[in-house]
Amino acid sequence: MEFASRIFSILLGVAVVALLLWPAKIPLGFGGVWWASQKAQSRPEPPPPPVKSEPQQQPNPPPPPPQAAAQPPAPAPQPEQHAVEPSAAPPKPAQAPEAKAQSDQGAALNENGTKETGASPPQTASKLYYRVTVRDGGTLQSGGVVIKLAGIATRAADATCKNAKGKNWACGAEAKAALARLIRGRAVTCRVPQGPEQKDIVARCSLSGDDLSTWMVRQGWAEPKDANEPALAEAEQAAKKDKLGLWRGSD
Repeated sequence: MEFASRIFSILLGVAVVALLLWPAKIPLGFGGVWWASQKAQSRPEPPPPPVKSEPQQQPNPPPPPPQAAAQPPAPAPQPEQHAVEPSAAPPKPAQAPEAKAQSDQGAALNENGTKETGASPPQTASKLYYRVTVRDGGTLQSGGVVIKLAGIATRAADATCKNAKGKNWACGAEAKAALARLIRGRAVTCRVPQGPEQKDIVARCSLSGDDLSTWMVRQGWAEPKDANEPALAEAEQAAKKDKLGLWRGSD
């Protein structure tokens, strides 16, 4: 009995100590359960976890429309063509002796035997005259066409000249004879104006490549109308030096 009372006393003391040490705010027994539920309700609810949004799927592109017809295969690439620089101009063909004499000796003269003054020369063409007769030292005739040799001044067929001693001599007849001996009835080529044929023309004529106007000046039977034409000027100086034709008596 005494032992039991001691135990009871110990338990009672423990209970008293427990009551003293237990926090006043926390109820015991059923009250503790109620307090815990109220505490839980007063706590703020945690925010819901963020919902991960799934990436939107891009819509598939529509299929390309069917082609009306198969495209032809691309042509094979052509080899690149390199620009070729033009080569040097081909050499000019050699002129015939007749054309060369006409271009050298008649370039500065027009169809009337005068020097060009900037105007374009008239269009001319070569024409062959047959059965040529000599009317004087500077005039030819073929059929009904009379041709005056261009670029020179000559004496008439009946003209006379005086020698160093003052004696007359038939210089016109001798000039005509010299030209007739050169031609001897052969065909003569003349540069005549294009167009309808004229009966009286002034032209540069040649025989076997020799310009007749230059030949007459070189033989002393004619004088240049234009002293600035090189071919005729040289021919005149040579005739005077050799004392030919009209210059044989001019000492």
